[in-house]
Amino acid sequence: MTRTDTKRRLRQIAIRLCRGLLRLWGRCYVFKDGMTVVFAPHQDDETIGCGGLIARKRHEGLPVHVVFITDGCLSHPEHPELTPVDIAEIRRTEAFNALAVLGVESSAIHFLNERDGSLSQLGRAKRDALVGKLAALLDDIRPDEIFLPCHHDGSDEHTATFTCVSDALRHSPRQPEVWQYPVWAWWKPYFLLKNLFLSGAAHRLPMEDFQPLKFRALECYRSQAQPTSPWNTSVLPAELRAPGEFAEEYFFGFNLPAPAKNGDAKPPVI
Repeated sequence: MTRTDTKRRLRQIAIRLCRGLLRLWGRCYVFKDGMTVVFAPHQDDETIGCGGLIARKRHEGLPVHVVFITDGCLSHPEHPELTPVDIAEIRRTEAFNALAVLGVESSAIHFLNERDGSLSQLGRAKRDALVGKLAALLDDIRPDEIFLPCHHDGSDEHTATFTCVSDALRHSPRQPEVWQYPVWAWWKPYFLLKNLFLSGAAHRLPMEDFQPLKFRALECYRSQAQPTSPWNTSVLPAELRAPGEFAEEYFFGFNLPAPAKNGDAKPPVI
């Protein structure tokens, strides 16, 4: 067994152990009526993190909006045939297809088209503009629940999404319930444990009859889950495709800090 194989085997063991802890300590996620908004840094995060939740809410007739922050254009760096513009267009089409499987209407899908890889490096003016767009969307959609990637997910883009949405929420008169969903934390199980201990509990959603829908939606992201010729490996690690086969999804709660007295939006510290 090579060193790479050994590391992968150890990672898989760690993931199984973390899933066991989440299942043991997890509380039941209680379904609520009302409007839901899912924020995703990239096209596929929403399906990996909460595709089962989206499918079930839509099956029950509950409205769901999905907001993609970046264009996803840098998932194939230095690909010999596909340019970043090509990748962005492919991923946009894949997102429409995946969300159609989950039951989300095209009118409820929003693309903010920030450049992939830029979120953690935005200057003050560009960041303020993004937070303003997010705040305007929140005022327009008026969600009762929000799902966004974990603050501690092992990805700068996911952390930036979390903090930008949090800042936008602090400008909103409405205070929806906020849930965090893991994505890259499944690749780096340390972050699963960190989110568990910081939030105090995981909330578990059994996918039941909606697991096949999530799996079908993940299959729509061919550019991520399958090799892109002439490459012979996919850009999405197997550990990140695996949540599509899990029998449950996990969410971590989050209490948004009160707005600063001076009105300035500051990233939350948790």
